[in-house]
Amino acid sequence: MIDNVLTILKNKLNDPVNGLIDGQQSGEIAVVNDIAKHDDDDNSDVANKVVITLLNIEEESTLKNRSWYTRTKSNENPLQYNMEKKNPPAYLNLYVMIAANRDAYDKSLSDISKVIEIFQTNNVLEYNDFKFRAELHSVPFEQLSYVWGLLGGKVMPSAFYKISVVEIAATEKENINLIDEVTIESFKVD
Repeated sequence: MIDNVLTILKNKLNDPVNGLIDGQQSGEIAVVNDIAKHDDDDNSDVANKVVITLLNIEEESTLKNRSWYTRTKSNENPLQYNMEKKNPPAYLNLYVMIAANRDAYDKSLSDISKVIEIFQTNNVLEYNDFKFRAELHSVPFEQLSYVWGLLGGKVMPSAFYKISVVEIAATEKENINLIDEVTIESFKVD
């Protein structure tokens, strides 16, 4: 699911009409890859590209306490329900960095401006009838310095986004038998 969400972001940035446009380069400008590889001589996948990198995953605590049981109506008259036990889905927030690793600094600045413009006008995206939101996320200067230090030290124009809320659910369900009859016997204790 996470890879699909990042692919949706990439496709939005590579949209031929409203996406990143480069008259000199054919193919995709935005790629999903590890920006820490930007100094590798062997990795030309991120050279002269806008790179989408997943930095962190966080569970959405407000949606954490969901029921393990789902009830569906099985019969109208008499009213009956079927119960299924199902692990509740994990609701996640993804923290993503979009960095412009372009040959020219002015092109990097132009690309980051365009990325911000694209996600300001299209901040709600959809994947298989599931909607998620891309919000610009401010990172304090000290944390930004720390992040770039972990990624190799070369700072480049970038924007951080919080992608809320991605749902990851197990597909297995377990049927639960309902208690539909209770027998109480009376007995006397001497």
